[in-house]
Amino acid sequence: MAERTLTEQLGAEPPPGVAALDPAHQRDLADALRSARRRQAAALAEAGNDALRFVPALLRPAVRKAVGL
Repeated sequence: MAERTLTEQLGAEPPPGVAALDPAHQRDLADALRSARRRQAAALAEAGNDALRFVPALLRPAVRKAVGL
Protein backbone atom coordinates (compact mmCIF):
# COMPACT_ATOMS: atom_id res chain seq x y z
CA MET A 1 0.00 0.00 0.00
CA ALA A 2 1.43 3.36 -0.98
CA GLU A 3 1.77 5.79 1.87
CA ARG A 4 -0.33 8.88 1.61
CA THR A 5 1.31 12.25 2.06
CA LEU A 6 0.31 14.68 4.75
CA THR A 7 -1.53 16.80 2.18
CA GLU A 8 -3.56 13.75 1.10
CA GLN A 9 -4.29 12.85 4.73
CA LEU A 10 -5.52 16.38 5.48
CA GLY A 11 -7.37 16.80 2.19
CA ALA A 12 -5.77 20.23 1.81
CA GLU A 13 -2.44 21.96 2.07
CA PRO A 14 -1.11 21.84 5.62
CA PRO A 15 -0.95 25.08 7.60
CA PRO A 16 2.31 27.04 7.23
CA GLY A 17 3.66 25.88 10.60
CA VAL A 18 3.15 22.23 9.68
CA ALA A 19 4.46 22.75 6.13
CA ALA A 20 7.66 24.14 7.67
CA LEU A 21 8.39 20.82 9.39
CA ASP A 22 11.10 18.70 7.85
CA PRO A 23 9.87 15.84 5.62
CA ALA A 24 10.57 13.15 8.24
CA HIS A 25 8.35 14.90 10.78
CA GLN A 26 5.66 15.42 8.16
CA ARG A 27 5.73 11.66 7.43
CA ASP A 28 5.47 10.96 11.16
CA LEU A 29 2.46 13.27 11.41
CA ALA A 30 0.84 11.64 8.35
CA ASP A 31 1.40 8.21 9.94
CA ALA A 32 -0.13 9.42 13.22
CA LEU A 33 -3.19 10.77 11.37
CA ARG A 34 -3.60 7.50 9.47
CA SER A 35 -3.36 5.52 12.68
CA ALA A 36 -5.85 7.79 14.46
CA ARG A 37 -8.33 7.46 11.60
CA ARG A 38 -8.05 3.67 11.69
CA ARG A 39 -8.68 3.64 15.45
CA GLN A 40 -11.62 6.01 15.01
CA ALA A 41 -13.14 3.84 12.26
CA ALA A 42 -12.76 0.74 14.42
CA ALA A 43 -14.35 2.50 17.40
CA LEU A 44 -17.27 3.72 15.28
CA ALA A 45 -17.84 0.24 13.85
CA GLU A 46 -17.78 -1.24 17.35
CA ALA A 47 -20.21 1.39 18.61
CA GLY A 48 -22.55 0.69 15.70
CA ASN A 49 -22.47 -3.04 16.36
CA ASP A 50 -23.02 -2.46 20.08
CA ALA A 51 -26.03 -0.29 19.30
CA LEU A 52 -27.56 -3.12 17.27
CA ARG A 53 -28.00 -5.08 20.49
CA PHE A 54 -31.03 -2.85 21.15
CA VAL A 55 -32.63 -3.74 17.80
CA PRO A 56 -34.78 -6.89 17.68
CA ALA A 57 -32.82 -9.80 16.17
CA LEU A 58 -35.13 -10.18 13.17
CA LEU A 59 -34.63 -6.55 12.16
CA ARG A 60 -30.82 -6.44 12.59
CA PRO A 61 -29.90 -7.52 9.03
CA ALA A 62 -32.14 -4.85 7.53
CA VAL A 63 -30.85 -2.19 9.94
CA ARG A 64 -27.23 -3.20 9.24
CA LYS A 65 -27.85 -2.84 5.52
CA ALA A 66 -29.62 0.50 5.95
CA VAL A 67 -26.84 2.05 8.03
CA GLY A 68 -23.97 0.43 6.15
CA LEU A 69 -22.57 -1.87 8.82
